[in-house]
Amino acid sequence: MSNLVPILAIFGFGLVLSLLIRRGVFAQKRADLVALAHRGTREETEIASKILRTMRSRNLAAMGMAILGGALALFLNQTFPKANGIHLVLLPVSAWVLVVLLLICWPIPHDLLAANENNDSRVSADLTPRSTRMFGPVWAVLAPAALLVASLVGLVIAGLASSPDERGRYRELPFHALSGAQVDANMMVTESLATEGTTGPFPGWYYGVPLMALLVLGALLTLWALNINARRPSLRSVALQGFDHAVRTHNGYILSTGFTAALCFQLLPPVLMAAGAIYNSGYNAVYVVGEIYTGENLPQMATDPWPLALALCLAGLGILVLVVGVLLLGQLAGWIGASVKAAETKVRQEGTAS
Repeated sequence: MSNLVPILAIFGFGLVLSLLIRRGVFAQKRADLVALAHRGTREETEIASKILRTMRSRNLAAMGMAILGGALALFLNQTFPKANGIHLVLLPVSAWVLVVLLLICWPIPHDLLAANENNDSRVSADLTPRSTRMFGPVWAVLAPAALLVASLVGLVIAGLASSPDERGRYRELPFHALSGAQVDANMMVTESLATEGTTGPFPGWYYGVPLMALLVLGALLTLWALNINARRPSLRSVALQGFDHAVRTHNGYILSTGFTAALCFQLLPPVLMAAGAIYNSGYNAVYVVGEIYTGENLPQMATDPWPLALALCLAGLGILVLVVGVLLLGQLAGWIGASVKAAETKVRQEGTAS
């Protein structure tokens, strides 16, 4: 049950922030899909309506897939307690892989139906070369690429620094400290002794190898989805060119923002594990030569300043990626909400017109 608390806190914070964004507290300019969908004949607006309904269904299904992935991870974590929480550690990127696979397998329609085409209607062909960065934010590739590289490098460093636990899984951090003592018959410390030990959990190879594989898979799938979005044939209607571009931009923001948010949340578990293990490795007993430790006179506990500083830096990094991830999650909810609102508005307008 304790594993649920941080996850529920993150999703609760994200939900509150998403509601604030949906109410316009954090304004973000988006194209009016409903207005752009009305630029054309009745047959062309019907095609636009179909696209809007598909976008709404895809985005809602993607949200459901992410929730399903989280529920599955929690179930597996409870079913296999000896897995040491690996299912929860891999939750963000695993959920994103499921989401992006759904978006790839559920394309947005683009062809005008032959029965609705007018032989006298004009068609257009855009000869401008497209790239994956045309229909999304400027940071669509650079920001997630930087986060991905930082995550992979950090996991490799943590893996090299890790050591096996009692079951041979590389999820412990070895350390050396002067936390031992040699005492005489009167329990007086005559010499401080160096000791070796391990502390964990630590994001070693046990967590790092499957996490790196899923990160690379998620990045490749996202690039594939962005490429599909850019290469999808345009609507042949001249009047719907603005609508077509807005749909691509909307989908590009969904993919870019979603993947970057997943990377931020995915950084959080290994960073917090590393911070805790590093802090514990520097927190040891201090034996003073000449002191007598008997009864209630126990050695003081102190933290080595270097492990403490590194642990605090990692904790600060964890808080930073959490805040950025929640902000991106709120923006993602805003884009999904825009597609749902546009589809529902279009349906109401069609019902009123009929």
